[in-house]
Amino acid sequence: MLFFLTEYKKQSKGVYKAIKMKNAICIIQRTPNLIWLEFLSSFELYDTYVVLDDNTKNYSLEYKTTFPSINFVQIDDEECEKNGFVNMNDLIFKKKVTGWEKALFYFSRKNRYDNVWFFEDDVFFYSEFTVKNIDTKYPHVDLLTAPYHVSQTSREWWWPLININYDLPYYKAMVSGIRVSGKLLNSIIDYATKNQTLFFLESLFPTLAFKHNLLYGKPKEMIQIYFKHKWKLPSLNRHNIFHPVKDIELHKKAREVLSSNSISTEVSFQVTNFFTRLYLITKQLIKNIIKIVNVNYWERIA
Repeated sequence: MLFFLTEYKKQSKGVYKAIKMKNAICIIQRTPNLIWLEFLSSFELYDTYVVLDDNTKNYSLEYKTTFPSINFVQIDDEECEKNGFVNMNDLIFKKKVTGWEKALFYFSRKNRYDNVWFFEDDVFFYSEFTVKNIDTKYPHVDLLTAPYHVSQTSREWWWPLININYDLPYYKAMVSGIRVSGKLLNSIIDYATKNQTLFFLESLFPTLAFKHNLLYGKPKEMIQIYFKHKWKLPSLNRHNIFHPVKDIELHKKAREVLSSNSISTEVSFQVTNFFTRLYLITKQLIKNIIKIVNVNYWERIA
């Protein structure tokens, strides 16, 4: 079953026609993980996909009988390369093609949806209703991510290593879990075709969204998508999306505990989240102060 968001388009005075939006969920993995497959097989509101980077065997033949509702996608590296879907992760893995390029190529070139949720396999969310609730709040938005940051200079972060065929400003965000619209996928196709490459994924999605004047959302349910953090069971809840949760066994255990829907788990999350956010804000503030002090020092001695 597909999850459809219903919109209404005005046809004439006082007359509206219902339009259904088709959304999908895609997990990006090196090889299949049984806990993820069991979890996805319970979904009824979305088409579910697992895009696999490894091509040493046909995983659909191995798993499709056991998990018939899941679509297994494998694409040759060469197919991505000849279409310009490369270099989204080259700063980290030193590879031109990873599961991310394959996922974007598949959903932009081979199988179109109105919106696609892309999740790395160390992202935790409680159930498909976690995703559905966000979709219901943001039916028209082209990109949903954790909070983004604007850069007016290309001298900080990894910007000196990233080649972007646009003028400043640039934008970046954590994109371990995101929702991408068909419009944004079209912009990605155009960039790949014109430049025969893409660029680092944390800047690719937000930068293209802004450069093409697309709608950008930062749901409060996605602010727990961090670069580094040691999420533990008391910190997780039913409503938000969390990254990173490397221990996939913890995903299963957390869903079992949260299914009790106890008030204590929600209270525990709110308390833990408050101190986590306070710690991260303080840490960033200290980094900013150090940066300002260093700049002022070098300006004085220049």
